[in-house]
Amino acid sequence: MAIAKRYSLPARLLAALALLLTVQAAAHADMGLSPLRQVLSRNEPVAEFTVSNPSDRIMDAKVTWTDLAATETGYDPADPELRAKLSAAPWLVVSPASFRLKPGARQTVRVEIKSGVKLPKGERRSHLLIETEASRSALRKASTGLQVDVSLGMSVPVILRNGGKADAKITDVRLLRDDDGSLMLETSIEPKGEWSSYGRLVATYTPKGGEKELLGLRDNVAGYKDATLRKVTIPLGYVSLGAGELVVRYEGAAEFAGVIFDERAFDIAPPEND
Repeated sequence: MAIAKRYSLPARLLAALALLLTVQAAAHADMGLSPLRQVLSRNEPVAEFTVSNPSDRIMDAKVTWTDLAATETGYDPADPELRAKLSAAPWLVVSPASFRLKPGARQTVRVEIKSGVKLPKGERRSHLLIETEASRSALRKASTGLQVDVSLGMSVPVILRNGGKADAKITDVRLLRDDDGSLMLETSIEPKGEWSSYGRLVATYTPKGGEKELLGLRDNVAGYKDATLRKVTIPLGYVSLGAGELVVRYEGAAEFAGVIFDERAFDIAPPEND
């Protein structure tokens, strides 16, 4: 899920104070959007998202589409050439286009395939974008009243499929250390099929003569066709590992539940004596 916040402050405020105010104001402008993705096809032509307003003020929102290019670690705006090959929006209709949410309320946003359209082959993807209008939030410091305008945008992928299948490989597995010296696993997902893959990356460790244990996992891992690789990092929580076997597995989730896209096993040598 991509998240963007935009802030508009009176020019007379000092930069340091402006930063403080925007951080405080963001806490009053929260918005919930679920699920994290949806997939549509001829057999599943309708999908629904739920937008929630956990804040203490009324939220006015509009619903649009945006096209984002997948990168190794996230998303970038898609250029016109890629958008023409990537976008699912021309085949979809969304409703409502705008809505108002009272504090604590929820709104269902419905996405469906346009009636009578011929679907493109393979897979297309657009991001459903929910944007709120700037709301005036009163903030106080000492006895002086100050105000800040806050806007919030959130997006999630909507995938359109028509024929094909998903496949992916695990590549470039490495053990690294974070700033505290603890081990972390860095690897990449390489998409291989006509569809993007989706699932979780799981790392397990079986010490020599011992039982297998879970080292770490990362959910919501997608391998999109418009990115050559998708890099994933998993903290392992150990400073070192003894002799044993490390297994990295890419398990399917959602529509790919029960699928094992790929699995890699590595022998861990015993630590060298000082």
